[in-house]
Amino acid sequence: DQRDCYSELKLVAKMEADDTYVEYVPVAKRRAMEAQKILQRKGQASTASDADLEKLRVAETKLSLLVKASQLKRKQPEISATEQIVQQEKEMIENLSDRKTLMSVHELAKGITYTGPLLTGWKPPLQVRRMSKKQCDLIRKQWQHIMVDGEDIPPPTKIFKDMRFPEPVLKKLKAKGILQPTPIQVQGLPVILSGRDMIGVAFTGSGKTLVFALCQPKFKTSPEVLW
Repeated sequence: DQRDCYSELKLVAKMEADDTYVEYVPVAKRRAMEAQKILQRKGQASTASDADLEKLRVAETKLSLLVKASQLKRKQPEISATEQIVQQEKEMIENLSDRKTLMSVHELAKGITYTGPLLTGWKPPLQVRRMSKKQCDLIRKQWQHIMVDGEDIPPPTKIFKDMRFPEPVLKKLKAKGILQPTPIQVQGLPVILSGRDMIGVAFTGSGKTLVFALCQPKFKTSPEVLW
């Protein structure tokens, strides 16, 4: 019943915590074993009844939950703590679905997929667009080792003016004492202004919110304002 099952589960937990735990033998099996020993002591093992032997066989086949758990534990190969962590990470990666990355519930429900970036009409200045990959990587390294991963990544832009924000936005940033972009803004703003999806990871207070906030007026007023 449930109480017996619960008791056996507690014993399993205790057994796992204590390697010196002695395996539990069911009552029916113990009685059959004791009967067999008595017969052996009397020299009558050969004349044991078929019923006694059948009881012993049934007792051995009906293993308790505790015995089964003990057998499974012995069969499992021993692995180190590091190997356990690696195995858990591998299982987590296998359970991830790349197709759902950066997709909203609406897009998943409607089966909407995008084959290109959002058309924003934004482009950095010509001198920024002409930078080589080596020059871009050097800027990322100089700005506290900005790390990027993806395809056709927009070049990092070191000043707000080259990001082509409207003059009122630039004046407001200056009035707030924000004179130059932080590392996450140097790379994050060009990516979002280009209409690309992005996951940005940076420390608290590094300016991630401003990356999001500065791009909102751009997307809301792009039909009316020339950037």
